[in-house]
Amino acid sequence: MEDLTTAAQQLTGSANPFWQWIFCVAIFLLFLLLSQLYRYKAVKLTTRLFKRLRGSAWEDLLHAITGPVASFIFLLGLCIALWNLPLSTAALTTTRNLTARGARLVTLALLAWAGCGIVDTTPAFKFKFLGSAEAVRRMLRRALKVLIVVFTVLAAMGELGFQVSGLITGLGLGGLTVSLAAKDSAANLFAGLVLLVEKPFAIGDWITCAGVEGTVEDLTFRSTKIRGLDNTLSIVPNSVVSAGLITNGSSRKMRMGEFTLTVCYETPRKTLELLMRDLRDMLSADSALHSGTVLVRFVGFSASSMDILVRYFTKSADYNESLAINERLYLAIMDLMERHGVSFAFPSTSVYLQNATPPKPTNTTPPV
Repeated sequence: MEDLTTAAQQLTGSANPFWQWIFCVAIFLLFLLLSQLYRYKAVKLTTRLFKRLRGSAWEDLLHAITGPVASFIFLLGLCIALWNLPLSTAALTTTRNLTARGARLVTLALLAWAGCGIVDTTPAFKFKFLGSAEAVRRMLRRALKVLIVVFTVLAAMGELGFQVSGLITGLGLGGLTVSLAAKDSAANLFAGLVLLVEKPFAIGDWITCAGVEGTVEDLTFRSTKIRGLDNTLSIVPNSVVSAGLITNGSSRKMRMGEFTLTVCYETPRKTLELLMRDLRDMLSADSALHSGTVLVRFVGFSASSMDILVRYFTKSADYNESLAINERLYLAIMDLMERHGVSFAFPSTSVYLQNATPPKPTNTTPPV
């Protein structure tokens, strides 16, 4: 900075403040232009010169640090301009001190900004060794970001003159009080860690827990966010989720279809046997079903029907696909019963009236 000040005084002349003002404005505008060029052109030019970087993690890294680097270039130009203002000695000294302290604080913020961007984009912080545990990766990235912000705040407080060591000691003495006040949060945190270790579900799974059913959208330090079928968002504390029954519908490898086919009592036995045989063959030959799981059995007599149990498992566990398969099978069963001349039974009551000879009327007139 002082070398630039000496050069500015040599170029403009210390006795000519007008040209020194022109020099400061020119330096500011030059670095402003450089920062904008870097912001909008640096990544494109770099990937054009080094084509191997295009589409790779390095390109994501360049995008992540573009904002902080461009802001730092602008900050550098602003500091140079402020350091060379044609002011009095006392005013210039005060300006330089304030500028230096402000520049250090802003640089810490820019470093934190860049660090958080690197955590999000760099493959080293994507934790690929965790496989498909997206919730774990999200939580670890958030933990790293929190650490970056905490260290940045502590460094900024030290720059402003606060006794950071005393503050940390005070926080240690008050840790017991804080832990007692935040025992529920601590329980949710440990429950979240249990969920991450046991992995009963992942982001995007359809689960049922704590009376809530829906798709898991996020798992944080405190709670699990579940999006219901009616698009409502339920935020369930992790302690409640881990303490109750968790049913993961997305972990099923196939989906069961089961219903009872009711047949009228007027159906002859031979027709009933042919119907069950053809129904069993039709389901076993269907490519969307596991043929070994097809079950068609005559299970008993109801008050208004003869009951045939039909059970099968679809190869697809997706809910929408299983609905489409069931719909196609139901229509095919209707056609099959129509071909055999079999009717569906439904609850009904038959009333039989017996014809009887009415009694002869008796003469109730008293004799005269």
